[in-house]
Amino acid sequence: MEEFHDNIATPLYQQLYDTILAKIKSGEYPVGYMIPSEAKLSEMYKISRVTVRSGIQKLCNENILEKKHGKGTFVTMPVYMDTISEEGSFTKSCLKMGKRPSTKIISKGLIEGDKWITRHLGIDEGERVICIKRLRLVNDVASILEEDYFHANLEFILNEDVENNQLMDIIRKRTGKKAHSFNDIMDIKYSNKEQSEVLGCVVGMPLLCVSQSVLGDQGQILYFNQQYIRTDIYKFTVKSINQSD
Repeated sequence: MEEFHDNIATPLYQQLYDTILAKIKSGEYPVGYMIPSEAKLSEMYKISRVTVRSGIQKLCNENILEKKHGKGTFVTMPVYMDTISEEGSFTKSCLKMGKRPSTKIISKGLIEGDKWITRHLGIDEGERVICIKRLRLVNDVASILEEDYFHANLEFILNEDVENNQLMDIIRKRTGKKAHSFNDIMDIKYSNKEQSEVLGCVVGMPLLCVSQSVLGDQGQILYFNQQYIRTDIYKFTVKSINQSD
C-alpha cells in the first residue's frame, strides 16, 4: 500500500488526488468503476476523512469522478488527449497513456463537398471529395466520431486499411508527403441523430468539435477532418509553454 507523507511540500489531499488519477490512467480504475468509499480510503492511506473529501472533491470538480447520491463515487473520465506532443495522433496518444485504441469504419466514399469542407480543401464548392467516417474507441468505449475529407485524386485511400493504419502513414507511403503542421478550430456542437447513435449519447448532447487542417511542409492541404468528441469520456488537452522569461 502506498504511503502518504505529511512532511513534504505536496499536501495530503493532493497526494490522494495524484494516486487516484494514476489508477484511472493506468486502467486500474476504468470508466464506470466505483472507487472505494471515503471511509475506506481514509483507512487505506491513513489520512483523515476531511483530507479524503478534499481530494475527491477536486477530482469531481474536474469531471474525473462523479458522486451519485446513495450509490457512491464513480470514474467518468478515462484518458486525456494531447494533440501537440502526439502530433494529432489518436493512436499514439492512447498508447502513450497505456490505453487500447481501436477504430471502426462507419462509411467511406465520394460525396459532393459542401461550402465548409471545400473551402478548407481549397477547391470549388460542389466538387466531389472523399469522405471517410470513423468511430474512435478507447478501451472499447466510443469516444470520437471522426470525419476525414480528401481531394478526389487521393481515391486510392478508399482501398486502404484505415481501421488499422494511420492516415498520414498511408499518404506518406503512397505520395511521399508528410504532415508538417496542424491548424485546429474548436467549437461546441450539439449531436444530431446520426452522431448520437454512433457515440451512444442522447440527441442534443454538447460535443467538442475540432476542425483540423493537416498541412504539408509547403503549406499545402493534405486533408481536412472534423472530430466530434464526447468530453464526458475523452478529454482534449493542449499544453503551452511560458516563454516570457
